[in-house]
Amino acid sequence: MKFSISTQPTGTDIVSLADMKEFIRVEHTDEDTTITAIIDAAVQAAQDYTGRHFVSSVFSLSIDSFYNVEVPTGITTISGITYFDSAGDSQTLSVDKYYADFRREPGRIAFIDPPSTHTDRFNAVVIAGTLGDTAHPPIKHAIKMLAAHYYENRRAVITTTSSKIPLGIEAILNPYRIISLK
Repeated sequence: MKFSISTQPTGTDIVSLADMKEFIRVEHTDEDTTITAIIDAAVQAAQDYTGRHFVSSVFSLSIDSFYNVEVPTGITTISGITYFDSAGDSQTLSVDKYYADFRREPGRIAFIDPPSTHTDRFNAVVIAGTLGDTAHPPIKHAIKMLAAHYYENRRAVITTTSSKIPLGIEAILNPYRIISLK
């Protein structure tokens, strides 16, 4: 299985540079590029930790065969499913041959009487769609806390203080995590 996202939000789509600079009490513009990169890293870390994407994004999921599929995050739409049939020709699966559970997290897709796929081909089925969620105020605050931590601790190793990410950030993000029950 290969899961990829073709449109990724930037960090400043979630937390603006102005909000972040106010949070870390920076008034000059000398480090705007660095702070923007830190916001990007903090947003990506929060998305990875929670399994959510905080802006509508386009995804592609490649799997070997039709089987009840669990998408590794919450999904909002399925725009199409293509597959290679037993002859090796690319086909589009009819909408009446599958249904998706958009309410469950992680999302899932079930197939009704699926066709045979090309047996000598990896990633014979490709599912495309969108995913995305709202970055609620606690998530934005956790991102700011994490970005501030990254800003203050820019080195890989700090000898005088702990470089562990504060537990408070995890505590804020935990209620928003998507956890697979498979």
